[in-house]
Amino acid sequence: MAKGWASSNLSGVGDVFTTLHSGLAVELISTPASSLATCTQDELIRDVLERNRPGYDFIPVANENARFIGMFNAFSQRDRSTQGTIRGCFLPLSEEYLIGADASILDFILDADQRPCRLVISGAKIVGLVSLSDLQRLPVRATLFALITGFEITMAEFIKKRHPSESGWLEVLAARRQQKIKDEMSDARADDGFVESLLFTQFFDKTTIVARQFPENQRKSLEAKLRRIEHLRNHVAHANDYAATPSLAKNVCEVVRELLEIRGELQNLSLA
Repeated sequence: MAKGWASSNLSGVGDVFTTLHSGLAVELISTPASSLATCTQDELIRDVLERNRPGYDFIPVANENARFIGMFNAFSQRDRSTQGTIRGCFLPLSEEYLIGADASILDFILDADQRPCRLVISGAKIVGLVSLSDLQRLPVRATLFALITGFEITMAEFIKKRHPSESGWLEVLAARRQQKIKDEMSDARADDGFVESLLFTQFFDKTTIVARQFPENQRKSLEAKLRRIEHLRNHVAHANDYAATPSLAKNVCEVVRELLEIRGELQNLSLA
């Protein structure tokens, strides 16, 4: 063949983040309003807690017309022997507790550790609820996988800008990794399947190369963040326990913010 049959997956991607995440909306992971357990402001706190068998952290508060008027933080009252009514402690409805049904799942993840429960609105109507525990749902896994894949592409583009020749970035890696990559490239060329050398690197290789492009006084902090991103990547790719507990779910939010911060910095440096 005059030209290899394969084409690079590092080119022609546009803005992977925008393209993929626009189709992964919050409504895909929300609980419909018709399925929500609710309470009223005149109910006793102890009665609401007693029937909260599933252990929801937040329960929507509805008025006599079944309209949502706020949120009851059941978690904060769980260990108290409060005798009062919901009226005295519920959180009135405000923008802080709302998110659009068409907002991206990524938008929710970004501050879900700080705003762990949001009522989902479509037009002027509340249509559901999404909470921190919903980070376990399958569409979130797809969001995270797309996010991390896009980040890997960003790292590859940054490396290509810094090292137009493969010898430049290869020498950053350990001798064993260099040889393995060279062997795989040689096999691909023999089978007419070679596209570009960076495709033969693993995620860990790319993070190693990227970290080495920064001053030594910044490297340790960057390497720690990149390891956290890689750890999340491995759990998303090979397991479904990345958000199995509240602390793990909050960690996802932190790592995603770090990923986007590093991504922005790499893009800016690539343009410099």
